[in-house]
Amino acid sequence: MKKRVAAVLLASAMCAVSPVSAWAGGDGGYSSDYDEDSGYDDWEDDPDTDYEYDPDPDIMEANTLIPEDLRVSPAKKTIKKGSSFTIQVVAAGGSEFDDLSEEEWYDIYERSVDSIVFRSTKSNVASVSRTGVVRARRRGSAVIKTTINLSCGDSVTFKTKVYVKK
Repeated sequence: MKKRVAAVLLASAMCAVSPVSAWAGGDGGYSSDYDEDSGYDDWEDDPDTDYEYDPDPDIMEANTLIPEDLRVSPAKKTIKKGSSFTIQVVAAGGSEFDDLSEEEWYDIYERSVDSIVFRSTKSNVASVSRTGVVRARRRGSAVIKTTINLSCGDSVTFKTKVYVKK
């Protein structure tokens, strides 16, 4: 009887941890989300899985913009009456942010820029919207002043010279 009890206990113990029962979805206490199409376990190695990124605050502070890192584009523009263009804030040539991808630049920009104010010196020649869209109204020239207020407390103003022709 002792041999029979030992055999039953041994058999049940093997079923509880058997790799075959685990991978086959048995009662081994394990479950696998192995996807035969992709070859990845859903819970572990899938390269398409999005992971949260929690950056180091010291690195985040080091990667904030200062006035010398910025410029506007274009610096001057000639356009026809009735047409429009948008002023963009970009990284200054030669700055550490000049070679960033669009996504990296946007992240740093969003973290560093509190507000932007656009103003035209001659709204009847070239008007500008709150988002930086410049519209040519009539022949002449105007200057669009772009003031960028940074989260560090600094601000910087750039000028875009606009020439409107018929």
